[in-house]
Amino acid sequence: MKKQITKAVAVIVLLTSGFIAVANESEGEVSLTTEKQKAVVLKMDNIKVGTQISLFDDEGKVLFKDKAENNQYKKVFNLDLLEKGELMLEIENAETLEMLPIVVTETEAWLKPGEQEIIYKPIIKQNGHLMKVYFGNNSTKMKITVFDQHGSIAFRDSNKKGNVLKRYDTSKLQSGKYNIQFTADGRSFYHTITLD
Repeated sequence: MKKQITKAVAVIVLLTSGFIAVANESEGEVSLTTEKQKAVVLKMDNIKVGTQISLFDDEGKVLFKDKAENNQYKKVFNLDLLEKGELMLEIENAETLEMLPIVVTETEAWLKPGEQEIIYKPIIKQNGHLMKVYFGNNSTKMKITVFDQHGSIAFRDSNKKGNVLKRYDTSKLQSGKYNIQFTADGRSFYHTITLD
């Protein structure tokens, strides 16, 4: 009986570890290592093709910009050429913007633990004259501005209550292309819709 219980526990442990491995494979993994005090290696696994990778200095100046061609990305930086102090690594795809602070010294670089921030971008679903906007986890105080094809403001709204979903009736808008700007915490995200 004891052997059967031990085998059952072993099977459960193996199955559970398999589920954990599958869950971890779906999440993006970012690592930063320093090699021989000369190079900093940025490695990302399980990212989406087309993901934008940007590195900014503490004043917001772009130091480096690239795009992931597949679901893995690797870049080697010369440590001597990196600016010393705190830098910001931004990883952006269609759904999210991930911001990771990096500390760079004379001899090494590392990601600041516990200080990463993820912004979930709004998603728009359009069906005829009904437009649904799905907001991410950080949807409070998001401002919405819709511009017509001439750059004039068609309408404005805000998500002060932090709703996860808002519906808009677009039947009063003329046919054409509209650009939608979502702004929160000094960041803006854009979508384009076409009304027939």
